[in-house]
Amino acid sequence: MAFLESFGKSYNIIVLLLAVWLPLRALTFHQTAMDPISQPASFILDFDGTITTKDTIDFLFKSALSFHKEKGHDMTKAWQEIIAAYGQDYETHVGRYKPPKEERNTIEKEVEFYRSLREVEERSFERVSKSRIFKGISEEKWEELGSQAVKNGEVILREGFSQFIESVKSAKSRWGVVSVNFSSAFIRGVLGSIIGPESEEIRILANQPDEDGVLKGPKTREGIPGKLMATSDAKLASMNDLKRSWNMGANKVVYIGDSGTDIECLVSDGVIGIIISEDGKSSLMQTMRRIGMEVFHIGEYKEKARSIYWARDFLEIARSPLFK
Repeated sequence: MAFLESFGKSYNIIVLLLAVWLPLRALTFHQTAMDPISQPASFILDFDGTITTKDTIDFLFKSALSFHKEKGHDMTKAWQEIIAAYGQDYETHVGRYKPPKEERNTIEKEVEFYRSLREVEERSFERVSKSRIFKGISEEKWEELGSQAVKNGEVILREGFSQFIESVKSAKSRWGVVSVNFSSAFIRGVLGSIIGPESEEIRILANQPDEDGVLKGPKTREGIPGKLMATSDAKLASMNDLKRSWNMGANKVVYIGDSGTDIECLVSDGVIGIIISEDGKSSLMQTMRRIGMEVFHIGEYKEKARSIYWARDFLEIARSPLFK
């Protein structure tokens, strides 16, 4: 009897321990499985029209013209020829492209259109390089131009950008920039005017002219210029390169952009896309409606929802459920 009583007590203790341990074990497993979702998101941003309120390419050209004028060289004609040739090239391509805009009703057709612009963009890049309009301007000078442009009000950052960066820092998240802009150094200068020396730590994937004025592609992690980035597929490749360099794993990625070259990044698998649109009626927003993609305001953000969102500015993003 003593043995049976002792065994009974031991059995009861084992049952009690199992009753406590099993739920804890299940909870631990559940938390481990959910951890990647609860980890901070990483943010990848477009630059022109997203971080800034307007495209800055025109300002880059005008800065180059001023630079050469100070040295006694007038590059105005070269600049005008570049702009005119690109405009004609683009209009001709769009006019001949099939299917036309009103018949492109799927994301696949729209992506094909933006990819088809590669030759148009690359010919323009080649004209810029051959003109040497950016010759003699060092990366340090481009950074200086970017910083001064913000201080002088020639380049305006979108409302709430500083608050957004603070929210990213508070969430212990990372962020970087992917842009078809002509100068990654100029972008760094613009960012430096807002966040100071921290801008040196931000990965910026964008084109950059060398001191001979020849445009080069975004630098690899080893600092070697890669292929020129001009179209949506090249932007997608750069975004994926940035994700790999961060060892993203299962972490969520948020991409923020405003134009057609952002479309592949915005709809990429595993990415939360946010379109910047001041009134919700921008060209890209109209494109999304045309191809049947529903876009919700960022205030309606929900965890795990496979949706594309829009925001008027970075203040709305910083205050959205994305950071709660």
